[in-house]
Amino acid sequence: MSTSVKAVSKDTVQTLLEINQLNVSINEKPILNNIELSLGKGDVLGIIGESGSGKSMLALSIMGLLPDGFDTAGEINFNQQNLLQATEESLCKLRGSDISMVFQEPMTALNPVLSIGRQVTECVKLHRNVSNKQATDIAEQTLEKVGLPISQYPLSRYPHELSGGQRQRVVIAMAIALQPALLIADEPTTALDVTTQAGILDLLKKLVADEQLALILISHDLAVVNGIADHIVIMRDGDVVERGDLKQLFKHSQHPYTRQLIEASRHVPERVEAATTAPPLLDVENLSCDYRISRKHWWSKPEYFRAVKSVSLSIKRGESVGLVGESGCGKSTLTRALLGLMPIAEGQIHLHGEQLGEGASLSHAVRRKMQVVFQDPYGSFNPRHKVRRLVVEPLHVLEHALSEQEQTVALNDALISVGLEVADADKYIHEFSGGQRQRIAIARALIIKPALIILDEAVSALDVSVRAQILDLLSALAASHHIAYLFISHDLSVVRRVTDRVLVMQKGEIVERGQTEAVFNNPTHPYTQELLAATPTLPDEESVI
Repeated sequence: MSTSVKAVSKDTVQTLLEINQLNVSINEKPILNNIELSLGKGDVLGIIGESGSGKSMLALSIMGLLPDGFDTAGEINFNQQNLLQATEESLCKLRGSDISMVFQEPMTALNPVLSIGRQVTECVKLHRNVSNKQATDIAEQTLEKVGLPISQYPLSRYPHELSGGQRQRVVIAMAIALQPALLIADEPTTALDVTTQAGILDLLKKLVADEQLALILISHDLAVVNGIADHIVIMRDGDVVERGDLKQLFKHSQHPYTRQLIEASRHVPERVEAATTAPPLLDVENLSCDYRISRKHWWSKPEYFRAVKSVSLSIKRGESVGLVGESGCGKSTLTRALLGLMPIAEGQIHLHGEQLGEGASLSHAVRRKMQVVFQDPYGSFNPRHKVRRLVVEPLHVLEHALSEQEQTVALNDALISVGLEVADADKYIHEFSGGQRQRIAIARALIIKPALIILDEAVSALDVSVRAQILDLLSALAASHHIAYLFISHDLSVVRRVTDRVLVMQKGEIVERGQTEAVFNNPTHPYTQELLAATPTLPDEESVI
């Protein structure tokens, strides 16, 4: 039986959005059940839920962007107009003008072949009868409002010339260019660094205060909405199961699912500390990596940019080491060098005492000892292959080939260990959610039980309960098989809970290192202090930075 909950606006007289008994289904399968909520001008509503809870479907319902085949019932009243009965023509006039949406991935929301100025001005001209000069002026003003002044970021720049946070600001500029009354932000900070995330959240808060727009902030992370949302709505399986102020929910949550989310957000896996006397499994000495810069002239000498500068680190068997830093600090370049995918300018890398080469020179014996889980699971898979083939790919580096039956057993064990089903082996990667794809990527790394796994933002896109399960799994494998981890992440709260030591990287250098608790409790470098200050926190939770 569904539960309907009403979020009361601060100013009920100025109710902007009111949803009554909203039901959405496809082929008679319920997607949203009796949703009720209201939102006033200047209100911020946080919608929290895991993958499949229906939060994005609710956002698409408000925008009138549900795919064909969905059946809807109830009311979505925006400025006293029922959007479910509106024509497509009237909805097109509302979208971008009165209701706007910021999507999770800015690179898919932006056109890569159009400049950022062109994309913002197009939004203006689509809804306003203005000249090119007037549209350009509005674009300049809006981009400056979101922190992208034309003196530093000219309108002629393209999306690929901007960082992830800057691209997200462009998407926000497109959404607010015409001063909409309602802004829907669907996971707008999931893949961003903590300082960039803090900047985006501060920007959204400022827009709410200055423009008095209503904001719906969708997230799977309770800490992200803390401090910005006036009300919280918890969704599960298409139902609104609880609502209220976040601090009240932490103290007096009524629904078991809410308590489950809170516990998962605070979850600390049980870990067995690595033996301090054990020899290093991975030993990196004074490693430097360069990128070649294009020549100004054909007769000029090539120039190089040093992305990693004299980095030294070691990881013992069974130890978990965190590597934190913002985009562009050199984490990914260091990862590629460790995997033999990046030329080394200076220094050495040893794994189990064996000096590593580059690329094809890495032997199968070395590749058996080291695996990687990339940040973008979809981009690391061949979409034409089924999960069965994708997960068993690393088995070819084993010393002795496995029979087909042995491969199936290993495959099934790997899938079950990450919370998937045996039947998932016969599906394609596009049939899974983002969190499920990441679990498949982890299963592929685990199938040969390597000595070292490099986790590049491996849990950043996962729901909190799935993240807790994966962290428990990684911790259990470290204890039972003495697997070591290099845990690369921008989520410092996760790094604190799962690592023995932490390295802080800035501009290609390790600026701080030490035991995780010591660094988090008493950071000495200003950059580490800045990262910790920008990390979202949970109410009254001292154990989470």
